Amino acid sequence: MIKSGEERASDWQNDELEDLVDESEPSVSGRSRSSFIWLQVFAFLLGIGLLVFVVNQVGVQPIFDALLRIGFGFFLLLGISGLRHIFRTIAMRAAVPTEHRRISFPQAFAARLGGEAISFLTFTGPLLGEATKVALLRKRIPLTYGVPALVVDNLIYNLSVVFFVLSGACVMLFTYQLPPPVYYVLIGIAGVAALGIVAAGLAAKRRIMLLTWAIDRLAQLRLSPKVLIKRRHHIHHLESKVYDFYKHHPAAFFGMIACDLLAHVSSVVEVYVTLGMLGYDARVAQAYVIESLTKVINFAFAFVPGTIGVYEGGTEVILRALGFAAATGVALALVRKAGIVFWTSIGLLVLTWRTAPNAWARLLDRSPYLRKLMDSLVLSNIAHRPARTAVSILGTAVGVLLIVFTVGLAHGVLHERGKREANIGAEIMVRAPGSLGLGSSSFGLPVSRAVEISKIEGVRAATPLGQKLDSSDRGFGTRLIDGIDFESYSQLTDLKIREGSPLTAGDQAIVDPVWQQQRNATVGSTVQIFERPFTIVGVYEPPGGGRIKIPLSTMQDQEGVEGKASAILIACTDPAKQEEVAARIRENFPDDQIIFTRDLPELYASGVPALNVFIKVVVGVAASISMLVILLAMYTTVTERTRQIGILKALGMSKTSIAWVIEKEAILVSLLGVTVGVLLTFAARFAVMRVTTLTVEIEPRWILISLLVGLLGGSLGALYPALRAARQDAVDALSYE
Repeated sequence: MIKSGEERASDWQNDELEDLVDESEPSVSGRSRSSFIWLQVFAFLLGIGLLVFVVNQVGVQPIFDALLRIGFGFFLLLGISGLRHIFRTIAMRAAVPTEHRRISFPQAFAARLGGEAISFLTFTGPLLGEATKVALLRKRIPLTYGVPALVVDNLIYNLSVVFFVLSGACVMLFTYQLPPPVYYVLIGIAGVAALGIVAAGLAAKRRIMLLTWAIDRLAQLRLSPKVLIKRRHHIHHLESKVYDFYKHHPAAFFGMIACDLLAHVSSVVEVYVTLGMLGYDARVAQAYVIESLTKVINFAFAFVPGTIGVYEGGTEVILRALGFAAATGVALALVRKAGIVFWTSIGLLVLTWRTAPNAWARLLDRSPYLRKLMDSLVLSNIAHRPARTAVSILGTAVGVLLIVFTVGLAHGVLHERGKREANIGAEIMVRAPGSLGLGSSSFGLPVSRAVEISKIEGVRAATPLGQKLDSSDRGFGTRLIDGIDFESYSQLTDLKIREGSPLTAGDQAIVDPVWQQQRNATVGSTVQIFERPFTIVGVYEPPGGGRIKIPLSTMQDQEGVEGKASAILIACTDPAKQEEVAARIRENFPDDQIIFTRDLPELYASGVPALNVFIKVVVGVAASISMLVILLAMYTTVTERTRQIGILKALGMSKTSIAWVIEKEAILVSLLGVTVGVLLTFAARFAVMRVTTLTVEIEPRWILISLLVGLLGGSLGALYPALRAARQDAVDALSYE
């Protein structure tokens, strides 16, 4: 009797299951797998350590600055990286014989993403990933055709990778002057790749059944596991089908090669575009070399989950060898890793969608406690009215957003301004008597005071400074403008013009590199200050004080105060003796305010008396919102469930238990609201810092405070409905309509 493909597949699956449950296998293999997993865990931890070391060596700020240049261009990069999956999916479908290809492209795409997610996240790498693809496809493609198709797909792709690596190594060897270690490593990579191609060609020509041959040799030496010996005929059949693929499906074979080559092209384009977004005028050859050598890293360290650390460190080494900055290499690796994580997340969603319902049902069947928990009154009440629950969660989240974001915005702006003003190279700031607040202040000091102070013992230099707040050119918030005497200010702060020319007079401005990058400004362009255009004549460094600086004389004309300044900046000959210098200045000018610039960050945080009052008002409003939202939701809940409460009381449930059910529901909703509120806060922080120059600091202690406020507000809000439910008469409740 001749069996169909499906019947043979079923026989094969039964044989596989028998092999897997065969108790004749010693437990040594289990111990070996356990040891291997622990080795991979150790490799994963080493990878994390390597990543931390690389980031620490390069510096967080250069990497962060590089990532900021990508911005919304990241969505374009996601699309380019998605093309790679599309081409690989087309190749995978082409490997399945047409008569058995009962699967659509979206289904194949989902199966690929699911398998790649497992390959990326687990210690087993492609081994378990390909098995996952088989499991996701088996309902639509018979196993006897699905497995060979995936094997053929991977063999052709891996051969294309070998060609790609060989060509990339050759391009780098013949194009760049390399140090000896890098040169010899590339020679080794090229040699191994060439040997791999030759070996593949010989194996295909002579139809060498490599896996079957290896099993036979190991069996002769009595080293082959029994499971492999039992499966020898299956493996031999699989190898035969792989060798016959080109003979029976030549069009599909060349189509798969074309798709794999296009997948490599999309990867090169991704590298090229990313480097362009990072501000480099990269060449296609550089992107080609980078992508080819990173494939070596991915292959060599496939056993490390996510190639964490090794991918970032390897990319940094490759880019430094090509003449790029180390931060660029790490930034490139992180951007591409983020794209991989995105598509991995989609793959996990696919796996969850395919497996979660059955898994959840089995988990409930095996766990009486979990089934009892899911049947509890609290969770059933929440699930019974999902819209009202969502509104309650959102109401609590708004309260959390009010607290954490408002405080983070206030403290972030003040801390940022304080840090910038403390980083100007001066140790002491002198202001006029009676000056209120920090930052922008009245012009109450004569400019000549700087000359007088510069003559005091221990003073190295002194310069007048004007400061004024102006509305932001982005229409949101304010910005600090510095008015300076360029010559004396640059001598005191060691300010340098890295592009353009220094300030002279009139409506001129110089900006720091961060402001220039955010606005894509160039020397010669204009910026609106005090509602009129100023010409940018230069870019200065290092950053400090206001990001925009104009001539002090221009600011004096703007304010109508000739010969006046907001403050005097003072640099000491010996910064360690700044207290002594400050005491001498106080002796000469006892009425002036003296501030140490090292204290500015703290002073900015605490020097605004109204801020603490404002924060207390915000906390009170947030608590009130949470309390009212929960009060309304729980009151409605109690009213709707009057008959249910009557049934519970008739069954003997105590008043305390009934009240506690209502309170538990309120506490759970409050916890969910706090979680959503924190997520919304981080989203708002990203949007504000992306669109404006404002800084938002998310402080852990205020997240904790918002948690306490949310829980307290929710508990108090549910208190009256809980007591009302507990006091209801059972007979009246049962007769309630």
